[in-house]
Amino acid sequence: MKKVLLIQFSDFGLGRGLYIAKAFSKLGFNILVITNKPVYINKHTLSVSQRRDPTIRVIELSIPFAGPLYKSVMGRLLIYIFFMVTSFLKMIREGTSECILYSRGPQPFTEIICGLYKIFFKKVKIISDTTDLWPDALRYVKMNKIIKYLLISVGHLVNRIAYHQVDAVVTLNENMARVLKTRVEKDVYIIYGAIDLDVFRPIGKDEALEKISIRVLERLRDKFVVLYAGLLGPFQNPMILVDLAKRMLRDDVVFLVVGAGPLREYVKSEVKKLKLSNVLFIESQPYEKMSLLYNLADVFLFTLAPIKFLNNALPKKFIEYAACGKPILCITPECNASGLCSMWKAGYHIEPGNLDEIVNIIELMRKDRKLIEALGRNARQMAENLFSIDKAVDVLRNIVKNLQ
Repeated sequence: MKKVLLIQFSDFGLGRGLYIAKAFSKLGFNILVITNKPVYINKHTLSVSQRRDPTIRVIELSIPFAGPLYKSVMGRLLIYIFFMVTSFLKMIREGTSECILYSRGPQPFTEIICGLYKIFFKKVKIISDTTDLWPDALRYVKMNKIIKYLLISVGHLVNRIAYHQVDAVVTLNENMARVLKTRVEKDVYIIYGAIDLDVFRPIGKDEALEKISIRVLERLRDKFVVLYAGLLGPFQNPMILVDLAKRMLRDDVVFLVVGAGPLREYVKSEVKKLKLSNVLFIESQPYEKMSLLYNLADVFLFTLAPIKFLNNALPKKFIEYAACGKPILCITPECNASGLCSMWKAGYHIEPGNLDEIVNIIELMRKDRKLIEALGRNARQMAENLFSIDKAVDVLRNIVKNLQ
C-alpha cells in the first residue's frame, strides 16, 4: 500500500493538506491530492517546493460560480456536493484497489465519498482529518430556524453513517480528540499542525519587501505593522480591527489586513466611513507570497468571536504566524490557540472586550524591540516543537503501522 489519495476542499489553499502530503511522501508514499481552485484567491499557483516533489501530484477542480455561492450556507452546500461528486469520479479514475484515502474535509462530505470508494475496494484504509466540528457550527449561523434544525439533525445522522467506514481519525488537539472519541469510536490521533519551517521562517522586513514586489506595501518599510491574515467572517470577529485602528490612528502604526470573506467589504466600508488612514487591505495572496507578507509584520493578530464552539480552534494562520517568529496577540476567549500562545510565551492573550489593554500591549511592544524579538523566538520555538512536518511524519508512521 504505497499510494495516498488526499481529498480536501479549501477556502484559501491546501495549507495543512499540503504538509500532510509531504509527511506521507517522507514515509515513501506516492501522493495524489484532489482539491479545488481556492475560493478566495484569484491567481493560485502551486508552490515551488510542491512542483519539485515528484511524489506529490495535485488535481485542482474548478467549481462554477464558487465565489457568489460561497457567501450563503445553501450555496456552500451546493459547492460541497459538486466537489464531492467530481472528486469521487476522479478517485475512481486515478485510484487503486489498495491505498490510503486521507479525508481533509469538508466533513462529512469527503468521508462519504471515501466510504463509497471502500465499498468497491475493500482493502483501502480511510483516515479522516477532522479539524472542525460539523454540523455543530451551524448553531451559530444566522439562518431560518427550521432549516437550521433540519441541517443539524441530518448532519449528525450522516456523520454517524459516514464515520462507520473510517479506520482512524486525526485531529488538532486533545479537546477535539476527546469529543471525537465519543462520536466516532475509532482511534484518534493528534497532529497539532504541519508546516514547512524552511518556507515559513523569520526574515527581515526589507528582504521581504524586496522579494514580494508589491508597490503599495512600500509604505510599511518604516512603520510598526500589526498584521491580520485569513478569513474575515463572523467567527473571526473582524470589527476588532476597526476598533483598534480607530484608537491607534497615528502615522507610525499600520494595520495590514490580508484576506477575504463574507465581512471583508463591510469592514472596508467601516474603515472608509471613519477615514482610518492606518488600515491597508491586501487581497488574498497565493501560498508562495504568504511567508513574505507575514515577515512585514511586527506583531500578528489572531481574533475569534466569543463563542464557546470556537474553543478548539487552531487555524493554519496561527501556525504560520508562529513559524515566522513574531509575537502573536490572541484577542479571543480562552481557546486552544491562546493556551499554546501563553504556554510558550509567544505573545499575549486578551479577552475581546478589553480594548484598552490591547492598545496598551501593542504600544508596549512598539516601544520595546527586545521584547518583540524575545516573544518571536518563543513563537518560532513553539512551531519547531509542535508544527514541523517531521512531527506529523511520526504520527502518520504510527497510524499506518496500526492500520496494517
